[in-house]
Amino acid sequence: MIRARRLVTSLLLAACGGTEPQTPLEIAIQSGDGQTAVSGERVAERYAVIVTKGGQPEPGVAVTWTVISGGGVVTPPASNTDGAGVARAVHTLGVLAGAQQVRASIGGAPQSSVRFTATARAVPEPVVVASIPIPPNYGIHDTFVRDGLAFVCAWNTGVMIFDVGNGISGGSPASPVLVSSVVPSAAPLGTLSAHNAWWFHNPVTGEKRYLFVGQEGPGTIGVSSSGDIKVIDVSDLVRPREVGSFHYEGGGTHNFWVDEARQVLYAAYYNVGVVAVDISGTLSGDISGRLIARSAPGGNGSTYMWGIMLAGGRLYANDMLSGFWQLSPTTLQPVAGGNNVPERFGSDLWVRGDYAYSGTWGAVPRNGAVGNALKIWRLSAAGAPVLADSLIVTGIETVSDVEVSDDGNLLVLSAERGIMAGLHVYRLTDPVKPALAGRIMVEAGLHTATLARIGGKLYAFAARNPRDPALIIYDLSGLR
Repeated sequence: MIRARRLVTSLLLAACGGTEPQTPLEIAIQSGDGQTAVSGERVAERYAVIVTKGGQPEPGVAVTWTVISGGGVVTPPASNTDGAGVARAVHTLGVLAGAQQVRASIGGAPQSSVRFTATARAVPEPVVVASIPIPPNYGIHDTFVRDGLAFVCAWNTGVMIFDVGNGISGGSPASPVLVSSVVPSAAPLGTLSAHNAWWFHNPVTGEKRYLFVGQEGPGTIGVSSSGDIKVIDVSDLVRPREVGSFHYEGGGTHNFWVDEARQVLYAAYYNVGVVAVDISGTLSGDISGRLIARSAPGGNGSTYMWGIMLAGGRLYANDMLSGFWQLSPTTLQPVAGGNNVPERFGSDLWVRGDYAYSGTWGAVPRNGAVGNALKIWRLSAAGAPVLADSLIVTGIETVSDVEVSDDGNLLVLSAERGIMAGLHVYRLTDPVKPALAGRIMVEAGLHTATLARIGGKLYAFAARNPRDPALIIYDLSGLR
């Protein structure tokens, strides 16, 4: 309920004719008091005060907004009254549950002020079931989970394979067991830089033989990148071995997606754009000659591709520089979209049905914005993306990984830097309006997170870096 307007008479007096006081300014709450919102989130309605003099609205009066309890943020910290004598501000609640207060005052004088009170509602936390230390040889990056096995890309330590429910070593999500490790060759970077992986299940041969591992080397956004794709034979999971590699001159790989039915690997290749590689049959040695197609959708200097995903027979890509694209799965040429996120750098993406979600990143503001936006896209009948909304995740600077659960009920993102860095989980009852279902804060945040259903429960496998690197496994089954 919005409390009844309270009227406070300003005690600020000015000399008038030497002895007579000037008509005082008066400040009162117009709207926005008494709201309830999730802790760490903005209240739905802006706070508004009205300033009057002699009963008439007074424009151009400076109103100062100050958080006095709860630890949240109010923006802007000062605002002037408009022609109707009204000044407004937005309150982002602190992370602690309970009552939180903001004071609005004339000229910053506490005695000429009113107080707004909001109630912060606690958010359920995902349950941590395991935290596996990773050697601090930089630490941990992506994790690929399939058939109860977690392939942890542990950078210069290589790839660590854990049983988290497969049965090969008696592991579970709560008690992962290391099955083996493999150290890909360091060439051409001189370091391993195991960044991401995909365990290929070949539907033609029935083999589960190859693990593709991406290296991530040094680069400059829009200009250069480095790193190869390594082919690891995991037909014997206890003794995996490198058997081949793919190199593209002048570029380095980032995230993968594999069209297993067609036996094609798609790789986001930073400044090179997107490449498609034939991975059918037996793989050995240099497989660079298996390149099928390559495309830089944003053009040279304006392409720096983060991620790629095949969904519903359509190919989607998110570029740091040129935005969210629909590409041809065969030629990789642009079909629709692009040049549609001008204010932020793009990051990860996920497509589910008629909707797609893409992240943004950046510790340094770009055009005044940081990477705290999740872009929500509505896909046309032909798959063309149209921006439907943006979800602003307050208190962070990077949305890194984005994924929707296999049943379409939850959207999960990993967030870095800021007081709200960690794991954020949203309900997708309305795909355009994700509703916060749970979150857990992690100091410095989580660089990556991926979902897997094991034993009927949904888990998130997340990477904590750089201090005390760890694979953290969260049980999300209690979040609805």
